[in-house]
Amino acid sequence: MPASALTESVGTAVTTGAEALLAHRRDDGAFVFGARHASPLNTAGALTALHFADPEGSAETIERGVTWLCETQRDDGGWAMRSVPTEPLTTALAAAALHLLAPRRAASAVRAARARFEELGGSAAVPEPAMTALIRQFHTFAGLPHEGAQRRLPLELLLFPGLSRRLLSLRLPIYASQALAQSAHRRRGPAGRALDRLARPRALAIVRDAYEREGATGGFSTDPWLTGLICLGLARSGQAPDLVSAAARWLRSAANPDGSWDLMPLDVTWTNFTTAALIEAGHADDPQLIGTREMLHRHQQPEPFDALGCPAGYWGFSSPRSWPMALETAEAGAILLRLPGGADDRHVRAGLAWLTATQDAAGSWSLAVRNSKPGGFGPCPQMTAKVVGALLDSGAGADDPRVVRAVRWLVGRQRPDGSYEAMWYRGGTPGTASALEALSRAGRTEEHHRAAGRARDWLLRTRHPDGSWSTGERTGPGTARRGTVEETAWALRGLLAAGSSPTDPALAAAARWLVDAQRADGGWTPAPVNEYIRGCARYADDGIAAGLAVRALAHYRSAEAAEAVEATRESGCRRETGMRETGTDETGPRESGTRASGPRESGPREAGPSESGMSETGTRASGTRASGTRSSGPRASGPRESGPREAGPSESGMSEAGPSESGMSETGTRASGTRASGTRASGPRASGPRESGMSETGTRSSGTRSSGPRASGTRGTRTRGTGTRETGTRETGTRETGTRETGTDEGGRR
Repeated sequence: MPASALTESVGTAVTTGAEALLAHRRDDGAFVFGARHASPLNTAGALTALHFADPEGSAETIERGVTWLCETQRDDGGWAMRSVPTEPLTTALAAAALHLLAPRRAASAVRAARARFEELGGSAAVPEPAMTALIRQFHTFAGLPHEGAQRRLPLELLLFPGLSRRLLSLRLPIYASQALAQSAHRRRGPAGRALDRLARPRALAIVRDAYEREGATGGFSTDPWLTGLICLGLARSGQAPDLVSAAARWLRSAANPDGSWDLMPLDVTWTNFTTAALIEAGHADDPQLIGTREMLHRHQQPEPFDALGCPAGYWGFSSPRSWPMALETAEAGAILLRLPGGADDRHVRAGLAWLTATQDAAGSWSLAVRNSKPGGFGPCPQMTAKVVGALLDSGAGADDPRVVRAVRWLVGRQRPDGSYEAMWYRGGTPGTASALEALSRAGRTEEHHRAAGRARDWLLRTRHPDGSWSTGERTGPGTARRGTVEETAWALRGLLAAGSSPTDPALAAAARWLVDAQRADGGWTPAPVNEYIRGCARYADDGIAAGLAVRALAHYRSAEAAEAVEATRESGCRRETGMRETGTDETGPRESGTRASGPRESGPREAGPSESGMSETGTRASGTRASGTRSSGPRASGPRESGPREAGPSESGMSEAGPSESGMSETGTRASGTRASGTRASGPRASGPRESGMSETGTRSSGTRSSGPRASGTRGTRTRGTGTRETGTRETGTRETGTRETGTDEGGRR
């Protein structure tokens, strides 16, 4: 569609999309989406736990669950969540649960499931070692054959709190309960039994701390999966019968009427994605978001999680007693900063303090526990990039030690192809787009800019011909990779935030694809890109997909509008310049006569920059002026040559030969980098002048406007984004009123 039609379509999509998001606001201020997340994996885990914890009291619940698993088995013999291809972990555990609970009734279902599990690659197709061990454990319970021996879980590891936290992170309470069960059934020698006796109180203390800090409801992080595994371990250990009974009650209460269990509720996650989109769409002052701000305040954790060694001040996925998540904490803090009163919000300060306290020694952020072991819940590039954004939004500068260490870690964690991973999302697009934005905003050196350039190039290389992005996975043999709303939105926003112009064909195509993908109800259809168990179980989510799409399109709309304003301003400057050059003003020609300093010489004027912003060499300084605020986008290493550039922008809308670190061209004028489209990257800018904000002639560079009044009767050198226009004295004569100084004082006044 033509550019003007695309602009109109994007605006309509943002408006209807925002209205659809607001319709999901609950009375307590949270945004909750109606699509159920019935989980075969959670159902298998809960049924197995109830079988060992309270088989008689849970008989009816177990019967309904068995029926549901049998009825929802797929034609290929496996299981997974809605819209998700069949997964080996879910299939293996569902088969074990059915064989344990209804061996005769479900015999054919179990045979089909085991065959499908082997077709998918068996245990070798499960990338998480902890989940492979869980498959062996469930198969042992059910009396099914399995590959390999059951791995011992050393209970004595818990005698070393710091080490066990770093190795296990949020799995610590699960590990404690499972190790207790294993110690009750595995034979050990005298020394081993002595260690178990020493470690058993520590294991029970870890589980009880998690239980009590959530109000002793019996649920753990309002998650059937976590609750089922902890309940199962405690029941088989014979320990803490009060916790076992409470967990069984909670599981029965959390079961759906049809016998299934859902994923944990994602109230904070949904609210974060939705509110960020609404703010970008212009709803920051919407009264409906007052309750949302209060909801986020209520869900911040006011007490430490002692078992994990986590201080207070974090947010989790769901309930007011959720477990710590660095990603949710960074996103909630950034959102509250953008809402009215955010600069003075004590909850923001508490969240930033928690993030500061949990930064890894290497500069990264792990899920919850500082210095967690890589892999599992360890350091994550996307999480680290999100925290960098929240710190910058709060006023931290690129030279803040926390930001410096984080950016250095991001540069070192980049994959050879330029991409980055994300802990909670499938594929390389979400991590790469987030890292690109962080590197563009906080990068200070040529090494940082090169890393940002590689991330940008990877995004552009992986774009589909129709303008979309995807996980890169095929849904089946011979099938094409299909673009997803989530990845396309992540990529579009990341490229815009890094300084690409909305007029770039790649970005325009992405916006057009998202507009075309919007449903009639204002929402978008999700794809299975969200990880529930990393690499093993995933889900599709309406709220995340719609929030990402609205936010990306709103950013695109703002970028287009800001670029139009910039073009209008430049056009006005050229017109004014043209009038001055020809001796006319807006009301007509200047009055003729001689200047006080003498008649105007008739000789030719010395060649200088043209009205269109040409450099002294006669070429326009390279770079694309985009809309709105200045970009912190990637700049290619090395100074810009002063020779003419090849005609036409690069595919990404950014010049490959960007300005040098100091922002100066070889001719002494600031080379115009790519100006960031749309609204300014979120949050206040660090105070103080920019290091590269002055041209060699002493003029202020074009990235900022002078804040002081212009001196009367004089005109300083004006620096335009594409060149410096020499003003002050003319070669052909000097006005008596004086030569204007070309310098700028330190305060930014002309």
